[in-house]
Amino acid sequence: MKVFALALALTSSLASAANWQLDNSGSSLHFVSVKNDVVAETHQFNQLTGQWDGNSVSIQIPVSSLETQIPIRNERIWQYVLQAETFAAISVSATLAEADTAKLATGQSMVVTLPLKVTIAAETTEVIAAVRITKLSDNSLAAASVAPIMLNTNSFKLTAGVAKLQQLAGLKRIDPLLPVSFNVQFTKA
Repeated sequence: MKVFALALALTSSLASAANWQLDNSGSSLHFVSVKNDVVAETHQFNQLTGQWDGNSVSIQIPVSSLETQIPIRNERIWQYVLQAETFAAISVSATLAEADTAKLATGQSMVVTLPLKVTIAAETTEVIAAVRITKLSDNSLAAASVAPIMLNTNSFKLTAGVAKLQQLAGLKRIDPLLPVSFNVQFTKA
């Protein structure tokens, strides 16, 4: 009887755990690249998927959704830098307890400092991000970077791919630092 009661309690607690899904239509991820030390361009990923189980957040960014506004550059980045044939997605994960956001009233925001684990082409690096979390409704939350997050392509061992891209484009330099900003929206399922 005690085993049955324990199983029932575990099932109930799992059933009540929140299941939040990332809403791609209300989400965006942009980054800036700088070439030849003076030309900055903004790029984006058009597709984001993810979930938040009330304890950990997991976001997947399909490499093929990269949009730089220049098709040949998209293809070259997919092939040489992000190695899309082998690594189809970039992933980002973080720990965030639902209890931390439960006290927010609709329309209220809070800023949290989160260590984000970013994986690009099988290399994982942790970056610290200040994130503004806003309760949009009882079933909807938004999370946005307070300031750009600086990703270094060298940290992900993308140096050879960036050098190949630089050579193909006839550039003197592509800066390894990429300011990244995001705004993601989660809806409770």
